[in-house]
Amino acid sequence: MMRITKLASLFTALLLVACNEPSSDKQNNISETLPRLHAETGERAGIYDEFNREVLLRGVNYTSLGDYYQAHPDLPAAVEPRPDDFARMASLGFNVVRMIVHWSLLEPTRGELNQAYIEKIREQVNAAAQQGLYVVLDMHQDAWGKYIATGDDEVCLPPFQPAIGWDGAPAWATITDGLSTCRVALRELSPAVTQAFTNFWLDRDGIQSALVETWARFAAEFAANPAVAGYDLLNEPHPGFLLGVSELFLSGSFYDRAIEAIRAAEAGVVGGFSHIVFFEPTVDWSAFGATLPPRNGFTADSNIVFAPHLYADSISVFPLSIEQGYQLADTAARSLGTAFWSGEWGWFGDPENNDAKLREYARFEDEYLIGGAWWVWRQACGDPHSLNESGGDIPGDQLALLINGCPGDIELGMVPEYARTLSRAYPRAAPGRLVSLVADIDSGAVEVSGTTEAPGTLELWLPERIGKPQIKGGTTPVVKNIPGGYLVQVTVTGDYAVSVTATP
Repeated sequence: MMRITKLASLFTALLLVACNEPSSDKQNNISETLPRLHAETGERAGIYDEFNREVLLRGVNYTSLGDYYQAHPDLPAAVEPRPDDFARMASLGFNVVRMIVHWSLLEPTRGELNQAYIEKIREQVNAAAQQGLYVVLDMHQDAWGKYIATGDDEVCLPPFQPAIGWDGAPAWATITDGLSTCRVALRELSPAVTQAFTNFWLDRDGIQSALVETWARFAAEFAANPAVAGYDLLNEPHPGFLLGVSELFLSGSFYDRAIEAIRAAEAGVVGGFSHIVFFEPTVDWSAFGATLPPRNGFTADSNIVFAPHLYADSISVFPLSIEQGYQLADTAARSLGTAFWSGEWGWFGDPENNDAKLREYARFEDEYLIGGAWWVWRQACGDPHSLNESGGDIPGDQLALLINGCPGDIELGMVPEYARTLSRAYPRAAPGRLVSLVADIDSGAVEVSGTTEAPGTLELWLPERIGKPQIKGGTTPVVKNIPGGYLVQVTVTGDYAVSVTATP
């Protein structure tokens, strides 16, 4: 039965792509300076560009295209894209943005893709590419969707309490079977949310198949676009009432179906190519620091990356250290034969108090030679995250990477502690394989080593606080001044070591 379902999904994806193939003009309206990326599994597990350079994708999450529940009538739930957003990200040395999109806006009516929304996404992907930023398109959800919220006619008896809506699925895909929307503390601890996900894993009324088909049609729109690094298939999926089974088997089955449909869609577009698929464990990982990942071998596709959210010693409720969080992610990725990438990480509250933890996280990010995306660039005053903390009242200023003044979503600059650590030096692309990376956050200095069989160009980002860069190692260095810092290119071969320090 499962194989028949997969074949049916694949056939449907091909048919939909054939009927809705994007025009080549739309596909090619992009920056041509970004090389195509792909992932490898096994001994060379990692992310690479078309020049056989290992790539670290480091950047930030971006919610401006999101479709969030609006809990306060006077506070928009998302801030519209602003013209300088991507230029400011680039000035911190970022080379990727995890762009939140929502199924509820992609397919508000079953079977009909919202082309106006797709064009808005395409516009922002192209704008990011013009600033040298790759995009990971993230099918985001929290607590299933905006159509699960406690109404005035529902009474929540202790220990339950009313729940605001969140984001994700369209109304037609929200099947709660009348269970209570009330929650116990966390948004995920709601019978209605749990049942909605249970029905998704069981493909009730074909809703999982519908998302598979939507992914195929959506991926076809970007199949020939090198600025799209890849697709994050579903943000922090809930295990539903099928604990253990959903983590090990049902999530992997959905991912496999979606990957097959996406690959068929990419192959059906002129100039289309295989993009990286980022797949996540269930939301238990973010809450507890680890959970069961999908079983090894859930897909035969090798262009995949494990993408847990590393919130240990941040919002995870278990007392795990940052180092233990990395160890667990690395162990799970090795069991799957993939690299890992932290699609979300961050600290909340007083930035000064969290600065030491942030720096420790950065040290391990360098030690493990990975990338990730900080949560989040800007948080709207009416975002459910803001209102959940304020109890529905108008919240105070929101400290994301940017400080957002409330009410009014007024720009108040960057949080300096966050910006300093996130803008530290790193290799954007390293020939062959990276071996080690040590970055000094305060001075901007960096030491990188790697190994490559053929000569290639090592590309480094340096923050402007380093002053005049002094480069040791490699040959024919080229230093380019860009807003916020420098791009350094050095030719390397064999076992190489390159260090950059400031002028004494």
